[in-house]
Amino acid sequence: MKLAHTIIALAAFVLFAGAASGQDYGNRLGVQRGGAVSFEPQGPGVLFGALDPAVKKWYVPQELYTDYGWSQREYSNYAQDPYERYVNTTREGDYFYDVYGNFTTRGWLIYDWRQFQPQPLGSGIFQSTRFNRWFNAVTISGDSQGQYKYAITVGDRIRTTLTPMTFSKPDFNGVQIDFSSDKYRATILASRVSEPIRGSSQTSGGITEPITQSNITSLFGGRATFQVGDFIELGATLMDASNGNTLLDMFNGDLIAGSLTAGQSTAPLTAVAIILSDDSPEDGIGGAALFSHDVHITSRNFETGKETVFTLQEVVRPGARWPIIFGGFRRSGFLAADGPERIIVNYDFNDPAYVGPNPTSIVSVDFDYVVANDFKIEMWSDRQTGQRAQPAAPLTAEVIDSSQPALITLRRAEGNVTDITNLQRMQFDYGLPTANLVGGFTLAGTGVLGFDFYGEWDRNKRYLQYPNAALFNEGEKHKVSSEVSDAWHFNVERQDFPWFVYGEAYSIEAAYATTAFLTNGVGEVQYDNSQRHLYEFVDDNDDQDRFPDWIRFGSTQDRAIYPGWDQNNDFITDFNQNDNATAANTIPDYDEPFLRYNVDRPEFLFGIDLNNNNWVDRFEDDDLPDFPYKSDRRGYNFFGGLHLSPEARLTLGRTDEESQMTDAFNQTNYALFTFDKDYAGLGRLRVFDMLKQAKDTIPDARREPTPFVGALIQPLVQDILPAQDTWVHTAFVGFDYKGVEGLSFVNKLKWEIFSQNKKDPRDSSGLPLNDSASFFGLINKVDYTYSLGSLDLQPRLKSEFLRQTAFIAGEDRREEWAMTLQLIGRLPVMKHTTIESGLEQLWFSDRVQDEDELKAAGRLQETGDLGSTNVAVQLSTTSDYLGYKLTTQVGLRFGRTLTERVIEDNDRPGVFKTGNKSRNETTTFITVFAGLE
Repeated sequence: MKLAHTIIALAAFVLFAGAASGQDYGNRLGVQRGGAVSFEPQGPGVLFGALDPAVKKWYVPQELYTDYGWSQREYSNYAQDPYERYVNTTREGDYFYDVYGNFTTRGWLIYDWRQFQPQPLGSGIFQSTRFNRWFNAVTISGDSQGQYKYAITVGDRIRTTLTPMTFSKPDFNGVQIDFSSDKYRATILASRVSEPIRGSSQTSGGITEPITQSNITSLFGGRATFQVGDFIELGATLMDASNGNTLLDMFNGDLIAGSLTAGQSTAPLTAVAIILSDDSPEDGIGGAALFSHDVHITSRNFETGKETVFTLQEVVRPGARWPIIFGGFRRSGFLAADGPERIIVNYDFNDPAYVGPNPTSIVSVDFDYVVANDFKIEMWSDRQTGQRAQPAAPLTAEVIDSSQPALITLRRAEGNVTDITNLQRMQFDYGLPTANLVGGFTLAGTGVLGFDFYGEWDRNKRYLQYPNAALFNEGEKHKVSSEVSDAWHFNVERQDFPWFVYGEAYSIEAAYATTAFLTNGVGEVQYDNSQRHLYEFVDDNDDQDRFPDWIRFGSTQDRAIYPGWDQNNDFITDFNQNDNATAANTIPDYDEPFLRYNVDRPEFLFGIDLNNNNWVDRFEDDDLPDFPYKSDRRGYNFFGGLHLSPEARLTLGRTDEESQMTDAFNQTNYALFTFDKDYAGLGRLRVFDMLKQAKDTIPDARREPTPFVGALIQPLVQDILPAQDTWVHTAFVGFDYKGVEGLSFVNKLKWEIFSQNKKDPRDSSGLPLNDSASFFGLINKVDYTYSLGSLDLQPRLKSEFLRQTAFIAGEDRREEWAMTLQLIGRLPVMKHTTIESGLEQLWFSDRVQDEDELKAAGRLQETGDLGSTNVAVQLSTTSDYLGYKLTTQVGLRFGRTLTERVIEDNDRPGVFKTGNKSRNETTTFITVFAGLE
């Protein structure tokens, strides 16, 4: 027994000694715990090999001693054992641990967003250069089990939509967390929208410090949906963007309304102005009517916490006038602001007539106004900063016009009332905007009793807070007020062949806004700076590409906006197909030699124009967020019809909508017939015929679609209201004949006429309209391709006739005809080489100008007629090179244009004749393209 114990003891000693003599890796290989390896931090230990009681100082690094047994007295000789160079200890990355101290990974920090409160510069975002270089500015993490799936997406440009009325952006910069199951779906969005990182937060020197800020604007919200049965889905959405300061305790403030920034609260507010004006100044009557005004000022004793409310009578020195009112016309019982006139009520707390509480102790200012008619109420204060210097109080109309301070619109009258029947009491508080909240519910159904439907109701709350430096410094809540606006819409449709029906009703209040104000790093907000200090929940992106149409902070300007003009989906406008970011081309294809045969002018486009501004709705580019319906609209649209055959459809409908803020309306009854059929062995026939009876006084401005001219800002086209009481007939007939092999014969006819029913019709600016305005266009083009051995020839002929009369009386009509004759030849000369040559002759005639009248009047000018000749030859070869398909083109194009002019006969002074002025253009080129196929 003793022997056995002895053997066991000896074995244990041997094992212990062996273990003690082996290399100790410390915690680098982890600690074994119950079959799992843990890597949590252990703290520094004691190296027993360094416990010798020697006076000599220890200089050997612990890592070199442990791994290589180095001694500081050893002689370095690399004759037998070659020198091993130093390597970067972080070549495989750094060690990272989670919030619990667990080892996460060894690698590289890609993205890190942290916020500490209360703490200066408490919001920090780090974004490594590897985020762009390795991951193309987006990382996606996720997991799934059974029906449950989730993903966490971090990116600079995430295309994100919750609902069209609450949040829709093509380039969301932030974090998106998504969850999905068979019955439930949810999304959470978060972003520091005041200073998101686009690119990298690392400097050129490789410094890995995050970009930190104290004053921030944060976005947080999301959407959840759940399925009710098999056919109905319910959803809820909430989005909030609020200002904040990391010096404040997050939970001592208002998580929804946010807080004021340091820049807004460093100085006391000493002046407030309320501006009342005419909401429809163009009519010159029935503007804002001010019957009475009152104010309540609340001050706080910060030692006792007691608050005291002062009325207007209590804060005015006896015998003095305060507030000071400028502008307005005195009427019986009220003050009026008609047309461009303004009523400006100044509350200057530094005015000697003011004897109320000190501005440093004021915590809220509440107004009580009695107003009527078509009013608009705006407010201003000396803490309400803009792009220009703040004017000194008091404000006058002249000061506002010259200094253009940043005004915030608070209330507007509904309709355009001019008879005081909307007399009402308006109570509101002054405050600086701190947050914008949008939330609502959706209801969607599919196949419910044969109907498909979608409905959405949303509420917008805009939060304001009165600035007070003492409250801010103590981290206490400010007085919060809010303004509320609602929006809703409902769509329903049913298909029961051959019948169909569709209806939509909507109401979007004018003040409904998905726009939040952004603070900068020092806590300032410029309320009139849309490019730097506005954040949009719903962007203006009419062409639905990856770039918003307007300029906002963090986004680039989209200079190529062409809604509906990219039917081949190549991200290039179909009217300028050979234009791209690398090889710019500013000439539209319908004006370019040889290309003009296939491309027709945009005037020949047709479609639905329910807002009656003489432009097809789906081609419109405006400056509004992409809501399903425009703000300040309330109404419905209903249509139904039947399929007369699989190719023919008849539709009858009515649109009835109104502007909530004005007396404008749109009542349009319409009938629509469409036919589209391919005839075997013959071709395709298309017919579009729409008749409208329109009474439309709602202006719908748009941007001119000219992406090919490279304009910084596309020109604004005002709606002249051409259909205020009008019959509008639009017809299009197209027939593409392809009954003969190699022959293509295309024919297009468009005819549109506006017939006014009013006597003495006027446009939106008061100019007289013609009783009838029309457009007639006819295009015929034919080409035939045939071969002569290896030579392919294609003659082309195109005739284009256009006649247009103006809406406004006295403006010039337009009538022109163009004939284009082309001959294209293509000859392969080797396996991959082709020579292509072409000849084009163009004749253009302006049929409005009369050359005989110009000659009789002796007017030396162009007649509008011209002719041009273009000759081109091109050698094209393709070859494989280094994995690419190279296409090399060498060629020449020569063009000569003859412009007809009225000139004086040199041989007969005083006698005028027509002559031609020539202009030559020569283009030579050698071009190499590298393709992948």
